[in-house]
Amino acid sequence: MTNPKIPSKLECLSILAKNKTPSNVIEHCKAVCKVAEEIADNLIKKGIDLNKDLVVASALLHDIEREKKDHIEEGAKLINSLGFPEVSEVIKKHSLYKIEDPQRQPKTYEEKIVFYADKRVKGSKIVSLEERFADLKKRYNIDLKKEFEFSKKVEKELMVEDK
Repeated sequence: MTNPKIPSKLECLSILAKNKTPSNVIEHCKAVCKVAEEIADNLIKKGIDLNKDLVVASALLHDIEREKKDHIEEGAKLINSLGFPEVSEVIKKHSLYKIEDPQRQPKTYEEKIVFYADKRVKGSKIVSLEERFADLKKRYNIDLKKEFEFSKKVEKELMVEDK
């Protein structure tokens, strides 16, 4: 199986710049990428087969259309139109919105890593899930109990213990 084209870190940063993605959003994406890379490296060391390039590109580009109304759908569409369908698929799965819908849930390691890493970054600061969800609750005044539970479950899956 050939590895489909996945943009490099440099290409991702160039795509963000060309798209005029705000610098604070780019800083958030870089922090999410840092968390995602660490998790991917950890899982790879434990023998889990995953595409780290896909994780890195998806983490960097996940919020490319953050300023738009349906930023996830818009971002996935844009990245797909640039010729990166695999990255687009991962981007589609980083939302908490309607997380109970199986179509929206992250299923692959790459999707779970980007989803989880995004939940660990508030602005450009790496925080605990608890802190991030407290901030989201305060900011949007919504109950995210089931989304928090889902995120904790993903966290458990990704923190594979050494055998």
